[in-house]
Amino acid sequence: MPDATVLTERWVAAWAHVRGIEVTELDGWPLVHTRSRTRESELICTDPGPEAFSALMRHVADDPRAMLTVIAEDVKPYAVLELPPGVRVDRDDETLMTTTLTATSVAHDTEFAARWDITGSSVTLRLETSDHVAAEGTVGVLDETAVFDAIETSPAFQRRGLGSCVMAMLTSYALDRGATDGVLAATAQGRALYEALGWDVALEMRSLMGA
Repeated sequence: MPDATVLTERWVAAWAHVRGIEVTELDGWPLVHTRSRTRESELICTDPGPEAFSALMRHVADDPRAMLTVIAEDVKPYAVLELPPGVRVDRDDETLMTTTLTATSVAHDTEFAARWDITGSSVTLRLETSDHVAAEGTVGVLDETAVFDAIETSPAFQRRGLGSCVMAMLTSYALDRGATDGVLAATAQGRALYEALGWDVALEMRSLMGA
């Protein structure tokens, strides 16, 4: 497994490639211009040390559209830091996960139709009924790395194996395009699915936002 800095750089590059978003630099760290519904930007640093991380908080203070994320093998030293006014914890349960991609065959129920949407450098798969999106996910490939993004199953369709099916189908797509390894940012809820599919937790993540 690559070290934390290399893995984070690969994830950021592939994630930005998949979403078609710009990455610049701020204080020596990648600033991802997400321009999404939840945030305008995300400054991502890899285990900079508590003192340096505290100094970076000024970039998000009082800005509810700015996120600061630290990635490390252990984020506990960052979790005990006092937050300045105008900064709040947004996420403290995510992990960066990796795997060596292998082909698996998971058939989905014929109740669901598979729809593939190719947009720029990524593809989104949706498993649909006549009037609902039951499960969906996106993957993109940069060099030999596939990044998986926004893997979701609608509450009414959970516990039917659809998440595993989406991952298997997206993995097959990535393998066909030369990917050998996968990386994704997992929530605590999604982590159980990925671990069951053979993914490993590589690094912990903690994200702050302006308040």
